[in-house]
Amino acid sequence: MRRIRHRDILPAMARYCRGSAGLLLVASAGVKASLPSFDCSRAKGQAQELVCADEQLAELDRELARLYSVAAHSPQLNTKQRASLRAYQHGWIKGRNDCWKAEALRACVLDSYVTRIHELRRDYADTRVDAPGSLSDGPVHVSCDSPEERIATTFLRTDPPLACLESQGTFYTLALTPAASGARYATGTDSGELSFWSKGEEALLTFPGQPTRNCKVVPSE
Repeated sequence: MRRIRHRDILPAMARYCRGSAGLLLVASAGVKASLPSFDCSRAKGQAQELVCADEQLAELDRELARLYSVAAHSPQLNTKQRASLRAYQHGWIKGRNDCWKAEALRACVLDSYVTRIHELRRDYADTRVDAPGSLSDGPVHVSCDSPEERIATTFLRTDPPLACLESQGTFYTLALTPAASGARYATGTDSGELSFWSKGEEALLTFPGQPTRNCKVVPSE
């Protein structure tokens, strides 16, 4: 199974969501929609160059820059926590830039952005406050067969829409797929398709080789 690989988010779901290129900088108002948060004339390496040439990746970069700025300026953080956030972000940037080593460059860069956006929303409460221009919602929590198993999902209103599903320490990037009703996200893995479908508080989760699980969307804590 490959590790890590909407305004379409249902209103009912939304209720629960209540440098070199250095440290990413928030894009200024009026910047072209196709541009990421950093200066593409200074892009270094295949990963940064790809972000500058790919609209969806540029969208993700701008959203990540916004969330990072919100987290970094949170009055809830002390000096040590702010330094830790900055160091982790530097490490993330290095990891994204190292995607040139991956077999699939774009998939690596995409997964890197989606997972980091999910982590920022999960770990820093201020990033979950509604803001104009936000492209992300969540994470919402999904309870399936066992109460102790909590699956967290963050939704991204990019084109096309995406979702990050975190289960037992593993992150998966899913894309919105056609569905008769509700919202269905899926991704291919080495073992088959992983899918997540939700409508209101109901959800269905299917991991490759496993029976579909009936789940409930529960309020975020």
